[in-house]
Amino acid sequence: MSRLFAKGFSTLTCIALVACAAPASRPSAAVGDVVALSGGPNTSMVYLGRVATGVVAIDLGWWGAERSFSRALRELRASPDDVTDVFLTHSHRDHIGAWRLVRRSRFHVAGAERAMLVGERRHGGWIPRVVERLKRSDLPRQAQVDVRTFSRDTSFVLGGDTLFAYVVPGHTPGSAAYLFRGTLFLGDAATYTRWSGFGPARRGFSDDPQAAARSLDALWARLPRATIRTVCTAHAKCSPLTPELLADIKR
Repeated sequence: MSRLFAKGFSTLTCIALVACAAPASRPSAAVGDVVALSGGPNTSMVYLGRVATGVVAIDLGWWGAERSFSRALRELRASPDDVTDVFLTHSHRDHIGAWRLVRRSRFHVAGAERAMLVGERRHGGWIPRVVERLKRSDLPRQAQVDVRTFSRDTSFVLGGDTLFAYVVPGHTPGSAAYLFRGTLFLGDAATYTRWSGFGPARRGFSDDPQAAARSLDALWARLPRATIRTVCTAHAKCSPLTPELLADIKR
């Protein structure tokens, strides 16, 4: 297939699918912060930010997460002991890979997520259930980590910074989104594919896909939209917050 024909075929396919959203970009960190990418079937993102009280992390990646996490910490001239707080969007295995490295940190999750994080309850999506039968997740137990929960939209003051947490149940019972330094981290409450652009949580991975879609729709009215520059999924797909992006996600 010639390059010209392939380009034309791609364009026609895009039009046929009514899925011509602009491609997402890789994440960029705020000044002084670092993005770490880990492997697996899909790239999982870890965001590390230095604050006055130490270092905070948003999600913990999957395959090779400890290695990429440690490399990112070196860029911040920090060590695992400097990570004071970890904010998890949810507790699927591809978001908790480096938990042992930072097990002395405070782990923050929405209240409904705690039982899944510490292995007291299983996730409901059919794909996580099947994968769990093949290989159990490496989850912390209650005695191994300090888990702090929030039951509603909450703000965390971190020295001179504030991190905002939003409850968006559906993908998992305690899925959460975080707004920090102008970036909205949606976890898997939103997804991105090459052919269909951004959209709600994927059905096979989600406990309640309908609730996930409703939660995502309801989120936008609760956000300080003027302060958001970038929106990111947990799998390193980011885009500026624009009306077109909102229309794409709500499609």
